[in-house]
Amino acid sequence: MEWIRLIGFCLLAAVLATILRQTAPVVAGLLSIAFGAMLLSAALPSIREYIETIRLFLSTLGLEGAYYKTMLKAMGIVLITQLAVQACRDMDAPSIAQRAELCGRLALLGIAVPVFISLTQMAVDVLR
Repeated sequence: MEWIRLIGFCLLAAVLATILRQTAPVVAGLLSIAFGAMLLSAALPSIREYIETIRLFLSTLGLEGAYYKTMLKAMGIVLITQLAVQACRDMDAPSIAQRAELCGRLALLGIAVPVFISLTQMAVDVLR
């Protein structure tokens, strides 16, 4: 039921932003950013549940350490990047939003490469 309330707040913020965009576009953009941050903080308890589920799953496989930290970093990068991209789009800066997406993808690639190398090494060791 928490998600329904959050979606209702999203609709309310969308209506307010639409009204403000006609008279004060900068304020509408700031409202959008503030609301996005507020919504993310309201969703954090649910995100913590997902994180705990991932931690438990990885610990049953004996992979809790580095992989768990990598998953957390990836989730943080995705959430922050999405918030920034949507804020840029709300403020009519689609080219900057695309650059923010690119930065997020590069950051994900940066943390994925060590995992890829580690998993590839494991596979090679098993095949030997």
